[in-house]
Amino acid sequence: MAVHLVSACLIFSSCSGGKTKTGAIVVATSSWTAAYAQAAGAENVVVLAPYTMAHPSEYELRPGDIPKLMEATVIVYAGYEVMTERITKGLNLPPEKLLLVETEYNYTKIAQSVMELATLLGTVPVARENLLEIRSAFEDGRRAVIEKKWTGQKVVVHRFLAPLAQELGLNPGVIFGPGAPEVLDIVTVSKSNAFIIMDNRHNPVGLPFKEVLPYALYKQLLNFPGHLGTKSLSDVIRYNVSQILSE
Repeated sequence: MAVHLVSACLIFSSCSGGKTKTGAIVVATSSWTAAYAQAAGAENVVVLAPYTMAHPSEYELRPGDIPKLMEATVIVYAGYEVMTERITKGLNLPPEKLLLVETEYNYTKIAQSVMELATLLGTVPVARENLLEIRSAFEDGRRAVIEKKWTGQKVVVHRFLAPLAQELGLNPGVIFGPGAPEVLDIVTVSKSNAFIIMDNRHNPVGLPFKEVLPYALYKQLLNFPGHLGTKSLSDVIRYNVSQILSE
């Protein structure tokens, strides 16, 4: 566990006691929820799932995690983690200690969750500055899509990346996943004339679509920061945009 904590701290903070300037102890379930805490202005974040995990949502609580959760002022979680039931029901944690964030690359939802956490931490001015950077990343991506004349163009997109496609001005004409595609899905995609297949790097299942859309670009995109040099939400947005634009 010490290795996991140090690795997470190298990404998100200096780990000086796991406390923000307000004295709050912030525990995040994964690098994605930790990025929300970082955007909200938390200076140090304790991350439970190692950022190197391919599927962070599958991380199961270990005995060493329990004291961190008990001591936390705020626990930031997304609700789909394997550990969710233990956190919300099994440890008798006070409800006011738990903050559910809706993790998707939609600016409005990001801003809502970030500001809610910032209000708890007393870091609203910092959060506002960070949200400007996140908004800028989306706006830069939209401009790039416009320059490519791709606005409104149909894409085949993994369910967890559909909000990003919409934010960038693309048309998620066919949404697939998170499970492996079935025959009907492949038939639907074959008739879509989509020019990009946007798959989830953390759980890629869309490669079979390439066989029926041979001229489409196939891209594996990120959700969880901590991979491929990304640290923050804006890093992930900019990385994904760069991948979408590369031909």
